[in-house]
Amino acid sequence: MRKIGILSNTPLQVLPEIYGSYANGCFSGGVTIPLKNKGYEQVRPSRNRNYGAPSIMDFVNSLDQFGIQKQKVIILGDIAQPRGGPANFGHASHQTGLDIDIWLEDRSTHLSGNLREKLSTPSVVNPGTGKMNQHWKPFYRELLHHAAIYPETERIFVNPIIKAKLCETETDKAWLEKLRPWYGHDSHFHVRLKCPTGSTGCIAQAPIPKGPGCDSNLQNWVNDQIKWTNAPQKSSTNVAPKPKKVLPLECQAILKQQ
Repeated sequence: MRKIGILSNTPLQVLPEIYGSYANGCFSGGVTIPLKNKGYEQVRPSRNRNYGAPSIMDFVNSLDQFGIQKQKVIILGDIAQPRGGPANFGHASHQTGLDIDIWLEDRSTHLSGNLREKLSTPSVVNPGTGKMNQHWKPFYRELLHHAAIYPETERIFVNPIIKAKLCETETDKAWLEKLRPWYGHDSHFHVRLKCPTGSTGCIAQAPIPKGPGCDSNLQNWVNDQIKWTNAPQKSSTNVAPKPKKVLPLECQAILKQQ
C-alpha cells in the first residue's frame, strides 16, 4: 500500500476515473492540459489548474482548432487542480476535471508574460439595466455556439442577460438549451462536460429542462439582477451555515496519495 502523505501537485498516474460531484469530488488518471497552443492560451498559470479528465483535453483540442479556424487565440481560465478536489479560492466546482472557464476575449495574438498572469476582461453586461454593453462582440456568440453544440457539453453557465440577448437574436434557438442562467459569468462562461461513459463514480447533475429556456423564468433572472444591482439587499445575520461537505472516501485518499 502506498503511503498517504501531503497533497500532491501532480496527477495520479492510474486509469482515469472520477469520484463524486462537480462541486464535491476528484479524479485520478487525469491529463495535463498544455498552457497554450496555436489557437488558445490559459491565463493565471501560477494557479496550477491546467489539469482534467481526458474528455476535457478533447474539448480543449476542439477549441484549439476553432481558434485556428477563426484566426483567434481563445483565452482559457481555470480547469482543475492535478487531482481535482476543492480549490483554495476561486471556485466551488471545477473539482472533477470536467469544468472549464472560457473568457470573453476577442484576441488574435498570444499574451505577453505580464498579461498571462494579470489579464482582466470587462463585463459585457449592464446589470442595472438588464442590457448588453459595448464590450459584447460577435465572436463571443460564435464561441458560445461552438461550445454548446460540442457533443459532450452537459451545460454552460452564462449571465442571464447574455442568454436573454441570444434569445432575442437567434433564429434557431435549439442550441440555447444548454445555456443556463447564472449570476456572475459576465466576462467569461463556464462549460461543464458530461460524466464520461463508464465512469461509475461520477455523479451527474439533474437533466436540463427541455427547450431553449427563453421564457418568463429567464426574465425573472434578469429582473432580479436589475433589482439587486439598483437596490442591494442587506445580508442577513440569521442565515444558518451550510453543512460542511465531506469528500468521497476515494478522494480523501487520492488527494493525499504520493
